[in-house]
Amino acid sequence: IQMATVAQKALLGLSVLLILAGLILTSAGVFSPAWQIVAIREFRAEHQHGLWWDCIRAEKHVVAVGDFYGEAPLHCMYKFDNSAEQVIENTLNNIDEDGAAGESEHHRFWAWHKAVLFFIITSILLAFVSICTGVCAPCFPPTAFCFAISLFIAMIFSFIADGIFFLAANRVDNRFVQGMVGTYEQSIGYAFYLHLLGTFCYLVAFLCAMTTTYKFISGSDESRSSSDLHFRGPVREEPLLDKPYPPYASQQIFGSQQQFQQGSYRPSPASAYRPTYRETSA
Repeated sequence: IQMATVAQKALLGLSVLLILAGLILTSAGVFSPAWQIVAIREFRAEHQHGLWWDCIRAEKHVVAVGDFYGEAPLHCMYKFDNSAEQVIENTLNNIDEDGAAGESEHHRFWAWHKAVLFFIITSILLAFVSICTGVCAPCFPPTAFCFAISLFIAMIFSFIADGIFFLAANRVDNRFVQGMVGTYEQSIGYAFYLHLLGTFCYLVAFLCAMTTTYKFISGSDESRSSSDLHFRGPVREEPLLDKPYPPYASQQIFGSQQQFQQGSYRPSPASAYRPTYRETSA
């Protein structure tokens, strides 16, 4: 029982650590704008299109007198910012005059961005709930069910978010960016792979959680049955009706049957008292 308890706690600890790793990776992916990256060479700039904010970085800039170049800082804006939305609308209205207006379409807050964010945020919350219920499992084993169920739903939602983004990012209108003189292909950035790695952490944690839940429930059943046996005391074995008698007992039974048939068998009295009547010779 002690070894089983150690195994239960070890699996539970491994599951919690994997969930924490998944939380860190998925959160890092959400807060990063590098979900889609495109280098527009004619503008000498790198555009990073995220789920809820976008950033632009100039490829090279002079940092000193001479030929020393370095990366420029990111200039970011939020997709849900009303002022940024107004700028995008004005740019798209002048698409005939501004050759870079086509790229502004990728800074909109589309419905698939909102769907991906919904599933990611929900999976993060459910993963946090699974950690809270998993910590309580050693003291109250039924919470192991909540631990496994919440982790399973978090894993499914995280996989759905990755699938929605992958399908939407490979659409033609999202994959290619139109510049003034050329068309550029966007590549999936490292933020997506961070989130995908966190999703696989959820998967491995769920497999460990299933084993942990089984061990906790089976261990509680064994402890309950052992406590019931200790309360009831030792069980007395009753002889079975179809159990064969030993040879000596069968000889005694057979001999007593013969005596009973011959009339010489007298059963033992049921009580120890003697009758008080007097026999007469009538």
